[in-house]
Amino acid sequence: MAASILSHVVSDLCIGKPAVRVLPPSTPIAAALATLRAGADPFVFVDAAPPDAKKAAALSVVKVSVAEILCYVCGDGGNLGDPAAALRRPVSVLTAVVGDHGVTRRVNPQTSLLDAIDALLANNSHSLLVPLHARARKKHHHASAGYCVLTQQDIVRHLFGSISLFAPVAALSVASLGLVRRDDAHAVHVDDDALDAIPLLQRSIGHGTAVAVVADDDALVGEICPGVLGSCDDVESVSAAFAALSAGDAMTYIDCYFSPPEFLLRSIRAELTDKGLHAMCDLMDAAYTTDVAALSSSSTSSDEECLPLAPARRARKMSSGSFRWRSTEDVAACHAGSSLVAVMAQALAHRVGHVWVVDELTGALVGVVSCADVLAVLRDHLRPECYADDL
Repeated sequence: MAASILSHVVSDLCIGKPAVRVLPPSTPIAAALATLRAGADPFVFVDAAPPDAKKAAALSVVKVSVAEILCYVCGDGGNLGDPAAALRRPVSVLTAVVGDHGVTRRVNPQTSLLDAIDALLANNSHSLLVPLHARARKKHHHASAGYCVLTQQDIVRHLFGSISLFAPVAALSVASLGLVRRDDAHAVHVDDDALDAIPLLQRSIGHGTAVAVVADDDALVGEICPGVLGSCDDVESVSAAFAALSAGDAMTYIDCYFSPPEFLLRSIRAELTDKGLHAMCDLMDAAYTTDVAALSSSSTSSDEECLPLAPARRARKMSSGSFRWRSTEDVAACHAGSSLVAVMAQALAHRVGHVWVVDELTGALVGVVSCADVLAVLRDHLRPECYADDL
């Protein structure tokens, strides 16, 4: 069985995966958002290959999600003052926010599983681009549609199916394996300004984690997770919430994003007005006015009195397994003494690339275990020399 898993190639893990969407770098950010709203996955890709590069040989793309766009809009005071102008800029400006970790490189479909893990870890990358089978490519009209994306979580899920191969390592605690990272556990207090979480969110995207939200005594109460933000495709209103609210209130806003309470909307509008962010307030109101008009047009006159104070959003449709809606308070957490297999199960169940480590008695945040570190341990255990007798 060890020989079998060592013989796997990346195309084995891509069966049934959908083709990715690759946008030209000149695409306006607003158009990229429209693509996110219309699609099943919470990310799109931007062509990052040099203009003179041959596509088939050097395709390189950058993954962009709502979280990166939020960091761009909220990370600069000028963008907050004129968010509409920021959203008109080309999506290529987001590469500074994404950084090298967002670059998704092309690999050959016959690349071995071990080589794929090495490529992810060596380049500090979260995903790889794999050409689809030639028969699948014929079904698509765009040249970029011939590729699918393979993430770190995909590989962890694949290896989890053969967890017995990793005995006794899988039963060891994450602390004994040295997987608990304290420096990468980015955290913000519930009473801090939500904007304070933006630079932390940008760093956490690079580490494949999230921003922990803690109360007094560092007790973990929730998180601001890039994956959860993927469902909040109305960046205008989410940016307004971050510009106006505390971290705890922004987390509440994300949790009730599909139907936020009117008192929270009033609070956002009042705070934006006090800060002089009138353009941001107008943009948020315009988004809600459009949604209300859509709801009103589909209602009869007898139903008009029953319209909600805040328009309900429509949940994003399910993708092929890369996303599902969950609350920011539905965090994946473990203890330092939790086994590696238990932590892997937590991450896979929550569909995230990280698991928070908290004190078993106080609930205080201790650190975080990342998917990349888990892969590194599994990769070491899968070294061919470990199974020389089997091969």
